[in-house]
Amino acid sequence: MLVNDLFEDIKDGVMLIALLEVLSGQKLPCEQGRQLKRIHWVANIGTALKFLEGRRIKLVNINSTDIADGRPSIVLGLVWTIILYFQIEELTSNLPQLQPLSSSASSVESVVSSETASPPSKRKVVTKVQGSARKALLKWLQYTAAKQVGIEIKDFGQSWRSGVAFHSVIHAIRPDLVDMEKVRGRSNRENLEEAFAIAEAELGIPRLLDPEDVDVEKPDEKSVMTYVAQFLKYYPDPHHTVTDVPENEELQAIPTFVISFMKFKKEDRLVLRDLKVWAEQFERDIARAQVAETSLQEKYQSYKHFRVQYEVKRKQFELATQSVRKDGKLSLDQAVVKQAWERVTSRMLDWHIHLDKSLPAPLGTIGAWLYRAEAALREEVTVQQAHEETANTIHRKLEQHKDLLKNIDGHKKAFHEIHRTRSVNGVPVPHDQLEDMADRFNFVVSSSELHLLKMEFLELKYRLLSLLVFAESKLKSWIIKYGRRESVELLLQNYISVIENSKFFEQYEVTYQILKRAAEMYAKANGSVEEVENVMKFMSDTTAQWRNLSVEVRSVRSMLEEVIANWDRYSSTVAGLQAWLEDAEKMLNQPEHSKKDFFRHLPHWIQQHTAMNDAGNFLIETCDETISRDLKQQLLLLNGRWRELFMQVKQYARADELDKMRKEYVDGVAHLTAFIDGSNAKFSVPVEVSFHDVKMFVQDLENIKQKLPAMEAQYKAVSRTVQLITKEVSQEEANEMLATLTRLKEQLGKVKEYSSALLYECQRLLSPLEELEKQITHFYESLEKVNEIISILDPEAQPTTVLKQKAQDLVAYQENCKKDVSLIERNSQSILQCVASTEVLKHFHQSTFQKKVTQVQIAFQNMVRKAGEWRKNIEANSRLMKKFEESRAELEKVIQIANCCLKEKGNPEELLRKHSEFFNQLDQRVLNAFLKACDELTDILPEQEQHSLQEAVRKLHRQWKDLQTEAPYHLIHLKIEVQKSKFLVTVEECKAELARQNKVLSREGNERMIKEHMLFFGDKGSYHLCEKRLQRMEELCQKLPVSDPVRGTLESSQRILKDLKSQIDSTYMKLTEHSDTWKGYRSRFSELANWISSTEKELKKIKENVNDTAKYKQCKASVGEIRKHIHKHGENHNWLKSRLVVLTSLCPDLEAKETEDELCKLSSDFKRLLDLLAEIENTLGAVGDCVQYKEEVKSAIEELINNSKEVQAEAEKILDTESLLQAQQLLLHHQ
Repeated sequence: MLVNDLFEDIKDGVMLIALLEVLSGQKLPCEQGRQLKRIHWVANIGTALKFLEGRRIKLVNINSTDIADGRPSIVLGLVWTIILYFQIEELTSNLPQLQPLSSSASSVESVVSSETASPPSKRKVVTKVQGSARKALLKWLQYTAAKQVGIEIKDFGQSWRSGVAFHSVIHAIRPDLVDMEKVRGRSNRENLEEAFAIAEAELGIPRLLDPEDVDVEKPDEKSVMTYVAQFLKYYPDPHHTVTDVPENEELQAIPTFVISFMKFKKEDRLVLRDLKVWAEQFERDIARAQVAETSLQEKYQSYKHFRVQYEVKRKQFELATQSVRKDGKLSLDQAVVKQAWERVTSRMLDWHIHLDKSLPAPLGTIGAWLYRAEAALREEVTVQQAHEETANTIHRKLEQHKDLLKNIDGHKKAFHEIHRTRSVNGVPVPHDQLEDMADRFNFVVSSSELHLLKMEFLELKYRLLSLLVFAESKLKSWIIKYGRRESVELLLQNYISVIENSKFFEQYEVTYQILKRAAEMYAKANGSVEEVENVMKFMSDTTAQWRNLSVEVRSVRSMLEEVIANWDRYSSTVAGLQAWLEDAEKMLNQPEHSKKDFFRHLPHWIQQHTAMNDAGNFLIETCDETISRDLKQQLLLLNGRWRELFMQVKQYARADELDKMRKEYVDGVAHLTAFIDGSNAKFSVPVEVSFHDVKMFVQDLENIKQKLPAMEAQYKAVSRTVQLITKEVSQEEANEMLATLTRLKEQLGKVKEYSSALLYECQRLLSPLEELEKQITHFYESLEKVNEIISILDPEAQPTTVLKQKAQDLVAYQENCKKDVSLIERNSQSILQCVASTEVLKHFHQSTFQKKVTQVQIAFQNMVRKAGEWRKNIEANSRLMKKFEESRAELEKVIQIANCCLKEKGNPEELLRKHSEFFNQLDQRVLNAFLKACDELTDILPEQEQHSLQEAVRKLHRQWKDLQTEAPYHLIHLKIEVQKSKFLVTVEECKAELARQNKVLSREGNERMIKEHMLFFGDKGSYHLCEKRLQRMEELCQKLPVSDPVRGTLESSQRILKDLKSQIDSTYMKLTEHSDTWKGYRSRFSELANWISSTEKELKKIKENVNDTAKYKQCKASVGEIRKHIHKHGENHNWLKSRLVVLTSLCPDLEAKETEDELCKLSSDFKRLLDLLAEIENTLGAVGDCVQYKEEVKSAIEELINNSKEVQAEAEKILDTESLLQAQQLLLHHQ
């Protein structure tokens, strides 16, 4: 294969697949043929790209359609990727000891620091050193070729410009080929030329570069890399860069991280062994701790202790179990360590679950729920072979997670209550375990929403991928080597069923839009920049992939339909051609005239033969090998028969053609002759000098000019036909045809020349004619307007405003006519001169044109005369109209000023003064003058205008009456406003005085303040003035209509005065309350009133018991006590009477009367009390006599009783004596 144009030759993918087959040594499927369609190109390129992706070669923004389009940037990127992998990366992969050289500095430092700072059991092991082919190649150059000759190679650009770097590489391979001392003294071009020559001659390295490619400011790094990578093939012992360095002499020259890498494998095994031992021991310790009989608190503390150790070791185990192999597999030691770690992890998880479940309900239930929720959050998505199965799995997990979260509110409420009380049904819960569950609960709550969004995104992602994979798989089944028509028809039906009937594109678009929204929501909720970038990258990559894939899928139908169409075309042409060939072969033995008649249609069969071969070749290229072989055989046989026949009958193919050419000649000559004759007739026809006629003539000339190129082309076609015919006809007929052509050529030239000159002159004349036509049209339009104005039979019958406007219009239109006539005369002279000055316009007639100009002049003269007569008729009426307008303007001015006065706002006193002066001077003279002018104008106006004039007069008269009606009310309104403003000022003065009195009242109160209050608010004070102004406002409002809104001002003022009165009364009450004079009076008054009330109650109670002799002394004592106070309170009563006389002079009459009434009532109560007391004393006197008599009776009775007892004792003593004598003595003694 030869590459002439890389961007064109790579489009079909054949060259690309061939290149990959050579580089990889593998056989790749390829669509080949002479007539490949774009769909086959895309399929070949797709095969190549998938092969590269299978080699884990990263292709960035390289798509099949871009390569098929031959986009230079994409093609060059693909070629460089292939070179980088097959030429550079595979060569650098032979340098295993240099892999650490391409690692990052941070990785190196971590290895060194782990060796020096940590014991073996805790050392962090770097399990994978990352790098690239470019870095590996550069490191190899730096530590082999560059180090030996003492130069510095930083990159693949400027470092190579001098050529010394190339020589150093050659020197590292073959020191005998290069003298480095001479190299340093030569120019760049000399060094580069010699290095390339030596590499080609001595090492067999192709010369891919020229000196001028490298000796530039920025050499192409990719080209330099490609060339330098070839030297790796010839490097004698790449391993000596590390292993062959003497330990003692050149150890310092080797970088520390290279030495550390040499020790890596041994230390790695030691670390893995230590980790395995630790994991097994840790697992046994966990088992013992789980079965220990301790409390919940102690068990959880034990779990926390083990958890800390577990987390400390986690990172070390993860680093140790990372694969260092290219295939991603683990070593045996790593696999054992990973299994041990997984057992430890499972133990810790089971222990944690057991601790949660052992808690008292419902906390144990919540713990189990937390475990399931955390497991759902931690569970990774297992990507299966089929994306649809993966999506279904994710959907099931998503629904399970949603079902799990339905109980979150109930668990949350219960847990918060437990967390608040720190116990479950009185059973205390370990604090640390409860806090751990709280953290886990918060984690589940905060992470669930994001997890659900992620799962929804992943489900839709894999559903979209399943659609993409399905489309790709179906595409592979459709872009194949096709079979017979029936199989292609089945493929087309399958395409229609899969893509169109099932609306595959709509289904994909719906899925994509839903995925797009889910991706946006997930990216918005996710705070990880890397995750967001991955999501966005997936969406962009998917979009790009679908854009290319959809184009290919959409093109399948057209491809299949094209294949079917070619099958139909091939079948029909083959059948027809076979039948015709059989008839034609038989016709070869027939007479000449029969053969000539039969083979007249040979051109048609030539076309059929060509169509058969095109369809057959297309099918050979697109069908499978068996069918292609059959088609080739069939075409070979038919083409052989056709070739043999055609060689014998090809002369008959031109018989019809000659007749056809004769007919074309005759038709062409007739067409040209008709055009020439018609043009000459147009040139000689008479033309009037008018815009319309000249314009029509110009259109005819332009049509002739437009047809001339076609006629010339037809002439050339006829000439070519004649040249072909003359070869087949006699000389005489040929000469006749040539003479006819010569004559036609001369006539065409004359037509062309004369038409150009005539068209030029006519076009010159056309513009002034058009301008003149417009001027004449404008003149007659203005003239018509003038005639409309002056044709009014009775100007007085027209409205005055209309007459005035028509007079102004008449002047304007008359001036327009004058200007138009001047322009018409000047332009007509110019046009006549132009016609007379040229020979080609001699057939133009001027009489009609001159007549039209004369008519314009006559019409203008008549218009001037009639307009003057009309103007004289209407000037007589202007005087009366002017007088009417002046009087009307004066009346309207007065009404306008009056209306402004009615609407004017400002100081009421100033407005009242000004408006009273204006309305007093307003009289009837202005109105009378207007009415007089109106009567005079009515006599000359027509009836139809008199109505509108009278209407205007009535309107103004009505406005005048309305003004006279509103003016008095307006003045009353102003007077009310003046009184109101004064009223409000006085009210404010009263309020200010009240505020002053209240302010002073807070500091002192005396009779002087009361007198001032009485003076200010008395009969001659401000309050009385407010009442007078309010009364004036009432009088003014009585003159206004009931519905006048100004009446509301009176009501508001009355409310203001009422409020003021209440404030005055309140202030006076405060003054009297705070006054010292009233204070004593009120105090004594209250004291006397209270004493009378209490004494009266006491006397009533005494009165009830006064007749009870048992309580005589008590009642007498109480009455005596009351009598003692009567004198004191009598004096107090007399003081109140005398004091009230003084105080009533300081208060309002109403209040004085009320106070006097109170004192009179108190006096009557005091008098009634005295009467009651006298009554009780009289009763007590009678009761006292009774009591005294009762005491005397009682004393006598008691004495009698005592004497009786003594007599009885004496009698008993006498009776008890022993002798009569003693008894007589005792009796005498007793008597």
